[in-house]
Amino acid sequence: MKALQITGEDAFGIVDIPQPAPRDDQVTVRIEIVSTCPRWDMNMMGGKDMFDASRKPDYPLPPGWPGHEMAGTVTAVGAGVQGLRVGDRVAALDHLSANGAYAEYLNYREDELIKLPDAVGWKQAVSFELLKCVLIGLLQFGDVTGKSMLVSGLGPAGMLALQAARLLGASRVTAVDINRDRIALVNRLGLGRAVHTEELGEERFDLGYDCVGAAASVQQVLERVDSHLVIFGVLKGEVKYGDHLWFKGTRLESYRYRKFGEQDQALLLDLVVNKGLNTECLQTHHVPFYRYRETIALLRSQEAIKVFAYPATDFVPSAAGGDRG
Repeated sequence: MKALQITGEDAFGIVDIPQPAPRDDQVTVRIEIVSTCPRWDMNMMGGKDMFDASRKPDYPLPPGWPGHEMAGTVTAVGAGVQGLRVGDRVAALDHLSANGAYAEYLNYREDELIKLPDAVGWKQAVSFELLKCVLIGLLQFGDVTGKSMLVSGLGPAGMLALQAARLLGASRVTAVDINRDRIALVNRLGLGRAVHTEELGEERFDLGYDCVGAAASVQQVLERVDSHLVIFGVLKGEVKYGDHLWFKGTRLESYRYRKFGEQDQALLLDLVVNKGLNTECLQTHHVPFYRYRETIALLRSQEAIKVFAYPATDFVPSAAGGDRG
């Protein structure tokens, strides 16, 4: 089978690798669609480790990396798998070891996947892994019913958080960014209220959810929040927690990853299928794998929110198909 492999800074190739049979606790998934995780892709091609920018990645990366947001069809089932069968439509919720999803096929443990109902399309499902992560952070607040929330950053995570917070019961949700084109897009799509950071005036909020990670962004949100701030983005820099925040009792908390259980999965599907959370809007550009540098350029310029590809057709120019919607 074919896979994309990043071999060095700004260097990649399309490689042929064996397609291994699934272990007893795994299923094989034919990947129908895969989407970028912008920071991962830009860092890996830019010569920077995802979590420590002072280090370089260990090149070459495993084939298929850093692809991890995917949806596909089960084609083989290990002997110990109970809940999935050949033909089931699934999306990834986890996969951070071995090869990546920029490939035609990949093996997954059953608990790394969510089974998709017929009502959910491929473009809706491909970034369920990101939605899972966003929901884990939002659930750290507990019950948000009737509370106001400020979301910082209108990248993919912020666009999901803006919608999810409102659907979970928050009374007033506002997202801020410095990219006026992204703000206009979010408002045009009707995802929620989005404004430039300079337009907040004296507004204050009960809760804050930072999806940027830059210390300046976190600091700005912290000074407008009265109760609780969760930092979802990977923190870069130092944040000052002044005595005025201590006296007020403002809670500052980092994102705490955890397993996403059956009830969590039911909540995710309910938000998308029944409550109208728009995940498909993240998939703005289709670029084949052999033009991966174009993918990176679109992400760096912020012209694209996410870039997606179809492994069945997108590895070589002669087989590349159009955008199938």
